[in-house]
Amino acid sequence: MSGIDIETGYSPNYRRINVTGLFGSIQPFGLEAQVYSQEPMVDKVLASEPIRPDKTSLKRTIECSLLIDPMQMKSIATWLNSKVKEYENVFGRIPSPEEVESRMRRDPNQ
Repeated sequence: MSGIDIETGYSPNYRRINVTGLFGSIQPFGLEAQVYSQEPMVDKVLASEPIRPDKTSLKRTIECSLLIDPMQMKSIATWLNSKVKEYENVFGRIPSPEEVESRMRRDPNQ
């Protein structure tokens, strides 16, 4: 593509999403993934007297759907794996969700 001028810009619908998780399924065109965010809801906690942390609930919001063709699936996987390695080289090993859950079961005060 050398020699081609490429113009870039943000979509008027551009937004930044705090990704808590993804779920989806394989389709004939590739992958359909739903992106969701999650936030603690503490209004019931603060409305109780005394304050009761066990009243915390979670709100999950489906932010968008991604339709990813097979070539991009592979490209994203390669890119993401390289970013995980880069992150771990700088900040240390990322534990698996299972490891975190196991630690929490052993010490619920963490």
